[in-house]
Amino acid sequence: MHRDELTRWVGDTDAFLDGHWRTAPAVFRPGTGTGSGTGTGTAARPAAPLSLEEIDAAVAGGLLRVPHLELARAGDPVHSSRYTRSRTVAGVTTPGYADPHRVRELLAEGATLVLRNVEHWHPATRALTRRLEGELGRRVEAFFFVTPPGAQGLDLHRDDADVLLLQGTGSKHWTVRGGPAGPDWSPGEVADAGPALLSDTLRPGEVLYIPRGFAHEAVGGEGLSSHLSLTIREAGTQQLFASLQRLLLDGLPLPARPLDDDALHAAAELLLERFRTRLPELTAEALLDHARRAQLAEGAVPGLGADPGVAALAARLDAPRDPAANAA
Repeated sequence: MHRDELTRWVGDTDAFLDGHWRTAPAVFRPGTGTGSGTGTGTAARPAAPLSLEEIDAAVAGGLLRVPHLELARAGDPVHSSRYTRSRTVAGVTTPGYADPHRVRELLAEGATLVLRNVEHWHPATRALTRRLEGELGRRVEAFFFVTPPGAQGLDLHRDDADVLLLQGTGSKHWTVRGGPAGPDWSPGEVADAGPALLSDTLRPGEVLYIPRGFAHEAVGGEGLSSHLSLTIREAGTQQLFASLQRLLLDGLPLPARPLDDDALHAAAELLLERFRTRLPELTAEALLDHARRAQLAEGAVPGLGADPGVAALAARLDAPRDPAANAA
């Protein structure tokens, strides 16, 4: 399978998947093959789809709202009222829009700007996440962080996703510690996660991989640090259970509200017969594949520029008409 986009991020994709995926953090530096930590490697230079100038335009344009935008500071949460304002359109006042002046002031004071699900509103980022989704078969979401020198946006924490992040401007020092000890863990802040497995500073064009659940934290270095963070979501037990129900029961004509004991008994028999018939044919691989495809579909947003968009409609209406069709 060709993984052209992943290759741009990590170089040798087979080596990455065999040596680092879900097991070890790694830094990938374009064309050098140098780095530090549990694993390092050479990568091409991935394209940064979003620039600081585009972020300025999006914030100033007034379309970004909470929760797509937030500001964070380790140990000192920033309430949205400090960086948002209301906007009135057609007589309707709606709160939660980014206030460019307040956002800039809080950044200067040491807060970190977090843009969530950038793929929802930025076409180039959406195209990037789609390419990786096609290559990895898992849902990919995009987040963008802007951090002043010496500042820390989040305390030591775990994410319920594998993370690939690309440093855009400035530098940032990352510390990655171990993963959960067992399956019963929760994402979020952690007090202690053992010794550091990786401690390194990322500079523009460099990539860091953090396996799912591995605790990590970062501090802004030289200049204004910005990085794009791609979270690669995995199906969980809830998705597996939902897929099991769908695979076993899809199309089964069950009555919505059986009226008496005989009808309830008949519905129970129908369920058991379906399970007896389909369970022996179902494999764990098929169930997991269905759960991953369902998660991809659940996280999908309408494709930018796809029919039936207004541009496609305009093109269709402007297309020359066939005289013969009109005559008919």
